[in-house]
Amino acid sequence: MDGLFPEVIIAGVGNELFGDDGFGPAVIRALSEHELPDNVKAMDVGLGGPHLIFSMIDPEETKKLIIVDCMDFGGEPGNLTKIPADLLPKGREERYMDAHSGNLLDPIGRLKGKMEIIVLGCQPAYIPAPDSEEFALELSPEVQGAIPKTVSIILKEIGS
Repeated sequence: MDGLFPEVIIAGVGNELFGDDGFGPAVIRALSEHELPDNVKAMDVGLGGPHLIFSMIDPEETKKLIIVDCMDFGGEPGNLTKIPADLLPKGREERYMDAHSGNLLDPIGRLKGKMEIIVLGCQPAYIPAPDSEEFALELSPEVQGAIPKTVSIILKEIGS
């Protein structure tokens, strides 16, 4: 990494106390078992994902942002979807909410056209309701099983 900011950022978004919402951080842990190119930074951004990752980006230097998160897209639990930000319909940008911190695409919308942005989403099986006092410390078997495929997709995206 020559500059202050990485050329490629992989951001695992989620809260590991809420079941399948911990998918993003679990993928980042799995990626740590692989040697990534010097121009790539993989990070668990937890709940502050949208705001933390945007402090790590300089559109002059950062060329690709890969966001890994659980998201309800109507699939079967453990199914994956890969959505380039430029293919997200304008009306959906305001309505897509990640499971933990609200509107993720509002900040992404501001970066569209300045870099390549990809959202890798996994359909959750279980996330406790935000207003409950329930915790779930493990991923469902379906979502756990999606981690190796997600890592493969990411490695392909970064040319590793």
